Amino acid sequence: MKVLAGDIGGTKTALASVEISDRKAVVRGLRIYHSRDFESLEAILADFLAGAKWPPAAAGFGVAGPVVAGRARITKLPWIVEEHAVSKSTGIPRVRVINDFVAAALGVPYVGSPRLRVLQRGHAEPDGPIGLIGAGTGLGQAVLLREGRGWQSISSEGGHADFGPRNDVEDGLVRFVRRRFGRVDRDRLLSGEGLTHIYDFLKSEKRTRESPRVARAFAEPGADRAAVISRFGLAGERLSKSALRLFVSIYGSEAGNLALQYRATGGVFLSGGIAPKILPALEDPVFLESFRSKPPLEDLLSRIPVRVVLELKLPLFGAAAAAYWTETAIETTRPSS
Repeated sequence: MKVLAGDIGGTKTALASVEISDRKAVVRGLRIYHSRDFESLEAILADFLAGAKWPPAAAGFGVAGPVVAGRARITKLPWIVEEHAVSKSTGIPRVRVINDFVAAALGVPYVGSPRLRVLQRGHAEPDGPIGLIGAGTGLGQAVLLREGRGWQSISSEGGHADFGPRNDVEDGLVRFVRRRFGRVDRDRLLSGEGLTHIYDFLKSEKRTRESPRVARAFAEPGADRAAVISRFGLAGERLSKSALRLFVSIYGSEAGNLALQYRATGGVFLSGGIAPKILPALEDPVFLESFRSKPPLEDLLSRIPVRVVLELKLPLFGAAAAAYWTETAIETTRPSS
């Protein structure tokens, strides 16, 4: 089946036609738009569909923002995206609008093994729940559950649950961040912003001095502090390396929490913008040590596969899957002639 798929964000909007089946998705005709150059998603779709020779029967869109009853207000854009309005403006009969992290989860079954990096091989239970966690601008979480031939993606706001420190160092980190912001949730630490808070905390402890090279990099116009810390941390600079190591330890622990919450015996997958960029740090033993260190369930956690998703088209796969499974459900319930 050929469907229209979109990944809608505050900075860019990616649209493509996707040839999709139960097990395979192939992206065709990908186009990237600067979201702020258009007044609405419908305006972008009008440009994308102009002269199209394949009027799609279904479309799916993953959007950066909460979705209620097929309607979303896009974070960082003055857009409302609503299924009925998009269907009416484009003539596409069936439209699905879902949260972008829900879309990412639906895309996981379509990612080939060459685009996955194994952190723990494990032994996946057939049809077991699959957990997805992704640190980026914030912390996303979702779970996939088998539903008939396909999958159902369950959204989560677990990234905004309270952060639970595991030791004296993290107790100090929580006190440090609480003084800045009050409540400390997981999103506050497992994000690009969070890496900078961890760095600032360790710097305030004065156990390791900041490198002049790092200070100069921070001072450069338009510098992304999280990216600077990651770069120098991977290169071995002491303070940045310590910050990155603590970040990875917290990331591993939270991935383990997700695995326990959903009993994700089908595997845990890391997506989002940060994981592929710090892959060598995630392959350090500290990640899996934190993932497994949850007595008395270490044995269960040691059997769960853990992988990093490297596929950049993951959100489009998931948006296409949402459209595909909706259309397939309609086809299977339609009376035969």
